[in-house]
This record gives sequence, C-alpha cells and structure tokens, in this order.
Amino acid sequence: CFFPVLSHFSPLFPTFPTFPTFPTPHPLFFVVFFPFPAAKPRLDPRHCPGHQNWTEGEQEILECRARGRPRPRVECSKAGNSENSSGNSLPVGIAQLAQRAQAGLYRCRAWNELGSAESNVTLWVHCAFWGFLGIFGVVLGIF
Repeated sequence: CFFPVLSHFSPLFPTFPTFPTFPTPHPLFFVVFFPFPAAKPRLDPRHCPGHQNWTEGEQEILECRARGRPRPRVECSKAGNSENSSGNSLPVGIAQLAQRAQAGLYRCRAWNELGSAESNVTLWVHCAFWGFLGIFGVVLGIF
C-alpha cells in the first residue's frame, strides 16, 4: 500500500492560504464589558419623598422615581380609591396645575418584569391666598 506524501506533489495539490493571526492582547488592556445586572424596583425616600408640598395654582411635579433594571414604570393613585378610576391618579414627573382636591395620601407603585415596590406619598396643597395674606399680616402686625 503506497500513500504519496503531499509535500512531494505540491503542483498536484496546491496549498491553501493561511488566515492571518493576530497577537494576543496584553492582559492589562483586555477589557470585558458586563451588562448591568437585572434588579427589582426600589422606591427610596431620596427619589420618592414621602411628603411633598405644592402651592395651589402653581405648576407642580409629583416626584417619585424608581430604581431598577429594566427601568420600572411608576404610577401613583390616591389611597382608598380603586386603581382603575382615571380621576384619582397623578402623572409622575409631569408638570400640572396644583389644585386643593389633589391633596391627600397617594400609593405609588413601581413595577418591572422582576417584581414591584410600593410607597406612600402624602401630598399637601397649600392655598396661595393664605401665604399671600400671611406675608402682609406679618408686615402689618395682624398675626
């Protein structure tokens, strides 16, 4: 049984080009990017204060931001009302005209695919007239 050696028959068996090789990167310059880990929503007092003061007639924003990954959705509804009612919820992070009827206790809920978190927010809406009268009352010595 005779098997020819391929190197002796190079015209009959052409060689294929080799792929270029690159040097291995230096370990100090090797960077690995890890995606941020997924996390359940969190509502902490720094991003969702439990007491918020608004002035009637002013443009005000309900502050309640949640942390987590993927980014949680946040919704705040007035406590004691059904969540499906559209008149008892306040948009979060959007400026709106403050009214006394908006004052009360709100239940803010944040959720994503990993879970949910809830927090209570007490919203005070102060009358603009009494603040104005209070300044003149102090100046005039009435109060």
